Amino acid sequence: MVGAVLLPGARAPRVVTREMVASMRPGSVVVDVAIDQGGCVETARPTTHSHPTYVLLGVIHYCVANIPGAVPHTSTVALTNATLPYVLELANRGFEAAVGADPALARGVNAHGACVTYQPVAEAFGLEYRPLAELLKRKSTPLSG
Repeated sequence: MVGAVLLPGARAPRVVTREMVASMRPGSVVVDVAIDQGGCVETARPTTHSHPTYVLLGVIHYCVANIPGAVPHTSTVALTNATLPYVLELANRGFEAAVGADPALARGVNAHGACVTYQPVAEAFGLEYRPLAELLKRKSTPLSG
C-alpha cells in the first residue's frame, strides 16, 4: 500500500489507521511518501536511507523522509530545471514585478516582509494571514498626507 497525501503547507491527514494496517497480511508493505508532512499512515514514523524499513504489526514500513535524497544529483538537476525560470524572472524583473505578473510565482510566496502570505502555513502555525496582493497594493499606494 502506498500512502501519498499532500495538503500544501499543512500536515498530511492520517487516512490509514492502525487497525487497517493490522488487518494487512503479514509481510505486506506500507510506503508512506507523505512522511515529510507527518505521514498519512497512523503507524508510520520517519526512517532514513541507511535504515529505510521497520516491521510493525507484521507489516514492513518504508517511510524515508526526503526520498529524492537517494539520488542527489538527479534530484538537484530536476529541481533546478523546475525552479530556474522563476529565479531568472525574479532576478530580471524584481520581486514585486515578477510576482505581480506571474500568478504561479505569486502562489509560491509563503511570506513577505513580516507577514505570512499563504493561508495554510498561517493556519498550521497559528499566525495571522495576509494576502500577498494586499501587501503589494499597500506598498505601492502613496501615503496620504
